[in-house]
Amino acid sequence: MAGLLHNWDKQNSRRRWIIVAAAFTLALLLFTATSYYSPPPQALHNPPQAADHAHPFTNSSQAVSVPELTKPEGVPIVGYVFFGRKSRVEILRCYIERNLVDNGGWLDEVHWVRNTDNPDDLVYLEEILKSSPRYKMIDLSSEGVGSVGFNNAWGHMERGKLYVKIDDDVVWMADDTIPRIVSMKVAHPEYFIVSANMINSPLIGWIHYHMGAVHPYFPEYKGVFDSPSPHNNGLISPPTRKSWKYTDYPEWEGPDDWYFDLDQDPPYEGHRWLRLKNDTDLHRTPITKIEYATWGTGLNSWAIVAQEHYSFLENLLDDHLDLYKFKRVWLTDYERLSINLITLWADEVLDNLPMDDGDEEWLTKLLPKRIGKSVAVESEALGAHFSFSFQEPRLSASDVLPRYKDYAEENVCHY
Repeated sequence: MAGLLHNWDKQNSRRRWIIVAAAFTLALLLFTATSYYSPPPQALHNPPQAADHAHPFTNSSQAVSVPELTKPEGVPIVGYVFFGRKSRVEILRCYIERNLVDNGGWLDEVHWVRNTDNPDDLVYLEEILKSSPRYKMIDLSSEGVGSVGFNNAWGHMERGKLYVKIDDDVVWMADDTIPRIVSMKVAHPEYFIVSANMINSPLIGWIHYHMGAVHPYFPEYKGVFDSPSPHNNGLISPPTRKSWKYTDYPEWEGPDDWYFDLDQDPPYEGHRWLRLKNDTDLHRTPITKIEYATWGTGLNSWAIVAQEHYSFLENLLDDHLDLYKFKRVWLTDYERLSINLITLWADEVLDNLPMDDGDEEWLTKLLPKRIGKSVAVESEALGAHFSFSFQEPRLSASDVLPRYKDYAEENVCHY
């Protein structure tokens, strides 16, 4: 009996040691895995490496926490709006006013860069300038407007100030977008530029699609593509206000095998895109052809961009903007990035003028590489850019711009 007990104790002891050893091994493996996947503390300060075009997400290895959103003291913050088109600016104006320091925002001044000779647009610019003492005009008329004006404008910046450059067709931004990009820029001087996370930005659009932020949409089919003359069916919408809410429209109806080409012409002026019922139909839609490339389909296909915009308005209504936020700073590694909504120090630009290429190429590729600084995207700071010239006039033939205007009038234009 004693022998049996002794053998039982030995077996029990052996089992306990095996359990302890297994637990220790598991803990060691977990520690090792955690250490391996945690970004090194110095990663934020490392110079960017060459981008891996096959796997764009390799650029996202830097984890950044945005500092507390408190306006930095002693830092004049200037909105720098490249003004050109009333039809766009009448939306943007509401967001600019909302972001003035008088209304709780962070913009101390706004400089409206005149980059047009259109008389009607200039009348509207004068109206804007009279509406606030914080506004002033940067007049480029003697230096040349249009594409020439884009480069000339940067020489009019004032030293010692932090600029938030905004294109005139930024049609939506969150309340915390400007504070977030400013906070990141001030906290991280190793970034030459900090950009907002933009809807309709060719590189970032690829990320949004793979994050699940884009939904199945098509141009309306029923009564349009199955009709020889949609104009005769009363489908042309009168120039009235268009609801921004996708739930105010019917679901898309059409053949199961129908598709819409990337460069197909819109069916008519003022047409609408409708939500397909099943998420699984996404594979039929234009967004599946988007590329992670500056000059790829995300820039050249108006159909892809239309789908991005309609999907964004859906996410905005459904409170799913988290779909765009990848919780990390995105370093472009000298890939050209759209500069629709960015922040940068005036001195860092003025010290390196003149530009030897177009402003976007120079600001996001050539100069950062020359001075050894990065261009970063703050993924928590969201904005929507309406269109590039490559996407027009077909994108404007949709009703998405009136939907953005409806959202602004309902939620933003109260100042």
